[in-house]
Amino acid sequence: MNSLKTRLRISIVTLVTLLVFAQCVISLRIAAEDKFRDALERSESILAQVRHLVLVRVNEQAANARPQPKNVEELKALWQDIVVRDEPLALLLTKISANSTAPVVEILICDAQDRVLTASSPMEQRKPDYLSLPGLREWGDRPVWDRLLEVFTESRDYALIETLGVTGQTILTVRIIVSGVLLRSAIKPQVTSLALVSTFSLLASVIMAYLFSNLLLRSIERLSRTIENLAAGKPDPVSKPASGREVKEFADMQSKLDLLSQQFRGAKEDVHLLRNNIERMLERLEEGVLLFDPNGRLMRISNAAERLLGLSRDEISGRPFREIFPPDTPIGTLLEQVTSQQRPVRDAALTIERGPLPAVRVLVNVELMEGFPQLGKFSVLLTLRDLESRRQLRSQLDISTRLAAISRLTGGVAHEIKNPLNAIALHIEILKSRLREADLDSRELNVIASEISRLDRVVKTFLDFTRPVDLRLRDINLVDLAKQITSLVWPQAERAHVAVTFGAAQPVSTIRGDEDLLKQALLNVVTNGLEAMKTGGELKVRVEREGDDAVLFVSDTGPGIPPEVRDKIFNLYFSTKQKGSGIGLAMTFRIIQLHNATIEFTTEPGQGTTFRMRFPLVDDVEPSVEASVTQGVRV
Repeated sequence: MNSLKTRLRISIVTLVTLLVFAQCVISLRIAAEDKFRDALERSESILAQVRHLVLVRVNEQAANARPQPKNVEELKALWQDIVVRDEPLALLLTKISANSTAPVVEILICDAQDRVLTASSPMEQRKPDYLSLPGLREWGDRPVWDRLLEVFTESRDYALIETLGVTGQTILTVRIIVSGVLLRSAIKPQVTSLALVSTFSLLASVIMAYLFSNLLLRSIERLSRTIENLAAGKPDPVSKPASGREVKEFADMQSKLDLLSQQFRGAKEDVHLLRNNIERMLERLEEGVLLFDPNGRLMRISNAAERLLGLSRDEISGRPFREIFPPDTPIGTLLEQVTSQQRPVRDAALTIERGPLPAVRVLVNVELMEGFPQLGKFSVLLTLRDLESRRQLRSQLDISTRLAAISRLTGGVAHEIKNPLNAIALHIEILKSRLREADLDSRELNVIASEISRLDRVVKTFLDFTRPVDLRLRDINLVDLAKQITSLVWPQAERAHVAVTFGAAQPVSTIRGDEDLLKQALLNVVTNGLEAMKTGGELKVRVEREGDDAVLFVSDTGPGIPPEVRDKIFNLYFSTKQKGSGIGLAMTFRIIQLHNATIEFTTEPGQGTTFRMRFPLVDDVEPSVEASVTQGVRV
């Protein structure tokens, strides 16, 4: 409101100033034009007077001349001789020049070749450049501002010329020299007085305009105070206006503002609540979400989208989608197609190049939302889903389903098998004792007994794997737990020529879990990483924090996991090692699930494998703290 009042004051004062200034300029132009016209008319009058005087005196003396001229040349010589010898003529010219009110400084009578015959001033005072002076009549046709500028900046003279002669022959030339200095002296007093009057008028107008604007804006100021008080939730202490009509109008306006303020506060709270809910929803979504306004600029981006694109929202917020996704990229081409054809796209599988980060395959949906349909503009909603994460999630669900099915089967079948096995093993021992008494060979029975023992161990493994686990949950520092695991595998790592390094973004990342079970699970993953590096390498263990989760990374530089077995590594009894039991990673997967956590991996042939175990945090550690510990050396 204060800005509005200031602009109104400035506008009123500026308008009045411009009007007064324009009036002053017009008055100056009119006054200058009048002065110039008057000077020209007075100079023309003197020129006519001199012309008449010269003709009278020449004609009188020529009539008495003997002999009379017989041709034009003799007439020219006669006239010129009369002018040269006529001393009273020179005195008359001097009197006319001296008594004139026009700005005339000299009168010259010249012959046909512009040689001076007589003049109003002596020879030593005569101006030598009379032949090159500009004409006063031509100068009077120029714009008045040019003439005014020239008069006040230059001291130039001008000439009025009239020829005298007979039958088209020029015999004499009358020249009137007009001084620019005298023109300036004639017009300067009027210009000065006009400038003074204009200056005082301008100052008075500005002061009156300012006072008038204050009077005009008094009601607006009261209205401004009312709005400020309403916004602050205070009663309005505005003084009573002068007139009853103003009281009524002001009261009506105040009541409307009060109602509007209440509606605005309610709408503002609703918008704020809605925005917070949307922000929380975007933070929790696993899908990447980007929302562009009808002008194509990014309005909202979720945390998942930042991770997928490898970009920060501070870098791309407010930027057009053509800058974020250039037209030569797959997503840029898709967005151009959607916006031009105004047709949504669903489940388009594309690859995103992320600079130094590895490329990622995503499933893209593009939706058009209401914006300005009449102008052909729509908001664009872009969602990104990581195909690799979906594949891993599907794989983990399949593994969980299979493990659950195995649990259901083994829970009943194992008991049904174990009892007959015990009976068979008992009877085998009885047969073996009888054969020994009869001194008979029992090698076949020994083989049967060995196989029955192996089958009994398998059944026990089933029972151990499916038996309900009694979790002893307590708060655990995942950083200390991971550090203990790296310390345990030092001897094995040194023998395998593997360097083990450990780091943590924070010294404390507290999770809730069973310490013994988590040690078993982590040790299985770390041991598998060491055994994968047959010729040495580097094993990295690091704890980081992502949002409300603590993430444990275990990375090796081994040969990687072949594509054909990646979906099977968490399966029970599946192993790629010759003497592997196939139980370790399956048990790890089960322990991680029991802790409401997730385990996933990424692998590249020849580059190694990275396992990520994500646990929910139960504390709020300052993210600015950084701790890093390096353990182990390459042997």
